[in-house]
Amino acid sequence: MKWIHAEHNAQEIPPSDANKRLGPYITISREAGAGGSELAQRVAEKLQWDLLDQQIVDYMEQQYGTPRCLIQRVDEKHESWLSEILTSRIGGLGFSESTFTHRVSKLVLLAASHGNVVIVGRGAKYILPPQQGVSVRVVAPLKLRIQRVMSERHLSEREARHWVLNRDRQRRNYIREHFRQDESDPHLYDLVLNVGIVSLDEAADIIIDSSRRLTDRFTESTVH
Repeated sequence: MKWIHAEHNAQEIPPSDANKRLGPYITISREAGAGGSELAQRVAEKLQWDLLDQQIVDYMEQQYGTPRCLIQRVDEKHESWLSEILTSRIGGLGFSESTFTHRVSKLVLLAASHGNVVIVGRGAKYILPPQQGVSVRVVAPLKLRIQRVMSERHLSEREARHWVLNRDRQRRNYIREHFRQDESDPHLYDLVLNVGIVSLDEAADIIIDSSRRLTDRFTESTVH
């Protein structure tokens, strides 16, 4: 809401100022159970930046009046055509997976236009210009991810394994369907971190340091 109010005020700003570049921002893509959301929160707190993660779901519910259960059906998930028809009918005319993605894209661009924001998932890395922020991929060994999910969600090992693999598949299909990219490709990111060999605090410090270095380098190249 802070960004929306700022946008209303910005209508009185001269065009030369209103068209400032996006960023700085950090986008975080993550394997299921790798602790990407917790890591993003630590990075945002250390930098004193805004965080955009589950806040996306909160915003969609408040701004558009879409039931939370329907938003969660399509949040980083690619439904079958039959499921999408069902979701659209329950949610009302005009609500679909594609509609949700479009609304998320608008919110991501709004957030990046104000800068100093950490954005988790939702294809943000593919929406924003790569030179004006830092993209991070967070990974961890499958065994560690299963153990984390067992602890956090109080699941059996079998249930946790199913949850992790299913969530990875859903996110992978969502990105492939809407952005035509393979989110597991390490070449797409500025930084890939294995939190199986570093702690979340150490990972947060690495991201912050890398972000500052890459942002400074981009700023210098723009000036020259």
